[in-house]
Amino acid sequence: MAATIRKLSLSFPQKLIREPILHNISTRFGVSFNILRANVTDELGFLELSLEGDTESLEKVLEYLRSLAVTIEES
Repeated sequence: MAATIRKLSLSFPQKLIREPILHNISTRFGVSFNILRANVTDELGFLELSLEGDTESLEKVLEYLRSLAVTIEES
């Protein structure tokens, strides 16, 4: 199955700033990521990244992020 790449902008609520979210999605769903831009403060985390994996895994990643109250915008 061919890999799919999706570019995303993610905004993390304060409660998730110190959580290993990218590590979790990489190990849990078998996707790879590339951080394109990041800005993290004590109040908010913002990331632009590309995710690579099969379509089903990428959909599961989006579902997981939404369940954590991460705001997602596709680029």
